[in-house]
Amino acid sequence: MPRVLACSPLFFFLTIACGELEEPTLTTGGDDTSTGADGTDSIGTTGTTNPGPTGELPDPSTSSPDPVTTGAPVTSEPDTTSTTTTTDGTSTTADTSTTGDATTDTSTTSTTSTTGVDPVAPELPVPTADCPDIVDGDVEFHPAGLDSPRDVRIWVDLDAAEQADGPVVFYWHGTGGSPQEALTGVGDLGIQEILDLGGIVIAPTHDPMAGIFPWWLVLSETDDDLLLADEVLACAREQIGVDASRIYTLGFSAGGLHTAQMSIRRSSYVAAAAPYSGGLIFGAMPPFQNPDNKFAAMIFHGGPGDVVVVGFEQASKDYAAYLDDNDDFNFLCNHGGGHSIPDAQDSVMQFFFDHPYGVGASPYARSLPGDFPAYCDL
Repeated sequence: MPRVLACSPLFFFLTIACGELEEPTLTTGGDDTSTGADGTDSIGTTGTTNPGPTGELPDPSTSSPDPVTTGAPVTSEPDTTSTTTTTDGTSTTADTSTTGDATTDTSTTSTTSTTGVDPVAPELPVPTADCPDIVDGDVEFHPAGLDSPRDVRIWVDLDAAEQADGPVVFYWHGTGGSPQEALTGVGDLGIQEILDLGGIVIAPTHDPMAGIFPWWLVLSETDDDLLLADEVLACAREQIGVDASRIYTLGFSAGGLHTAQMSIRRSSYVAAAAPYSGGLIFGAMPPFQNPDNKFAAMIFHGGPGDVVVVGFEQASKDYAAYLDDNDDFNFLCNHGGGHSIPDAQDSVMQFFFDHPYGVGASPYARSLPGDFPAYCDL
């Protein structure tokens, strides 16, 4: 699909269907009432009742390979051996062979599996250009493959980061929103918790050339936003260090759709995902970058009223079914609040920290934690 969608018939249809964009809402779930939240976003008009099926359009990408059971968790970044994988290339180490679609540093580990199957190790990207200084605030990145630089809002405590390699959380805002939406989606306390652990929260600013929606992969196969994510992660790893086993992604609305795409297309390093009103639309079948990594997903939607151009309840179920086919642990959380961000940030953070990369069988396989929202169901 071309970068500019203005001439696309689908773009014309979505422009008519979307209408005026409004601010996101934060709901406590269980009914259709909601209160305002910080930031602005949504894929379209919040609370619209226009029907929006996910559609039957075929996706040109291929389906994932057969699933493979993972082993024990990888709790630190391995460095026993490494090679470099370049775009569309294949790299092989003593224990693994990996095909990637982004520049990565591929490593193996001697961690012993409790399942009898060698565990997978995260494959982290390497910088493709000079890295800017990683600081708390807006930082500009210009990785190879992008026509122009992109701004990224970063939250980081450099003093804490010097003491420990902490988790990484990517946040993707909704249509009409901004990176500040992370203050709602991750939450002030969630961000502080990540920073206290020496971690980093990364919230990219969208490319205006992406079209009606902020992220390219909502309607196309262009992976610019993922190349940006790779670059920020690579630079953070180089400058402040990161916990390679705790890299997560979440987002709302269009950002939730992109979150689902990233979890699959960057399954070489994503440990878990939590889309709010996201999922897969138009019959999308994105390829698993590493189908051997059984990442986990906590999938939120707002029930039958969660409809803005597309039906997010169905899109969430389609995402869950797609992960089921690859044996990736996931569960649905119907908060019943329509198109909104639920008040569940504490549970999302707990879910992330309980699911490091390569964890194998989820600790939630039999039941969810007792303090999780009652609307979440295995």
